[in-house]
Amino acid sequence: MENIEDNSILLEREAEHQNSKIKRYKRQNRALAVVLAVAFIIICAFVLLGMFAENVYLYTGVEGPSMKPTINADASESELDEAYDYAYVNTYQQGTYGDIIVVSHTDNTGQTKYVIKRLFGLAGDTITFDNRESGVTRVYRNGELLTEDYLDMDANSKFMGLINQGLNSRFGITEITVPQGYIFYMGDNRNNSEDCRSYTYTEVPYCEKVENIIGRVDYIIPHEDVAEGDGKDVERFFNGIKEIFASIF
Repeated sequence: MENIEDNSILLEREAEHQNSKIKRYKRQNRALAVVLAVAFIIICAFVLLGMFAENVYLYTGVEGPSMKPTINADASESELDEAYDYAYVNTYQQGTYGDIIVVSHTDNTGQTKYVIKRLFGLAGDTITFDNRESGVTRVYRNGELLTEDYLDMDANSKFMGLINQGLNSRFGITEITVPQGYIFYMGDNRNNSEDCRSYTYTEVPYCEKVENIIGRVDYIIPHEDVAEGDGKDVERFFNGIKEIFASIF
């Protein structure tokens, strides 16, 4: 009788032991499943972010002084010979008044290149430059005086309006009405920027076709955060995307 009871106790203990192993195995499997699910979600998020970034954003270096002080503000002349500040260009957005945009522009030699400027005029807008007052140029859109806080007024209080063979635009009034399908843009460094003001050779003088817009600049990495050839372009790219998302949400 005692042997039967002992065997029963042993069987119960063995059953409890097996149940405990099964429960532990299930817990481990659940934990592993959670870890794998989280890893899968993270990987998918990075893949989707990469696809989004690749299809929506261009990451490009910006050369030259034409957008100072907004872009390349503190870069020396020697540094401006190479791409310096970096811009994230949202190719799904064409921009509106005051936005910085990137445009594919064909110059008077037939060479096509990307230019980065600030958007001022859309279809139907009249842009007026008034240079009658000594020492200052006033810009109007549809009769409204524009306030341009981003300009370096020490260098750009007086600048050319439209280049016009019949009028010295430093001392008179020049204006352009933007036709349908076109835009008007300028650089922030007005005295050192080739922009719509000098486009006498385009199909519609002083204007650029809307279809030539590449996209709107959403984020700029200042050159002090960039070391040429440091191998961190991917890191900066995703940091920029993160900053853009942070500004949205």
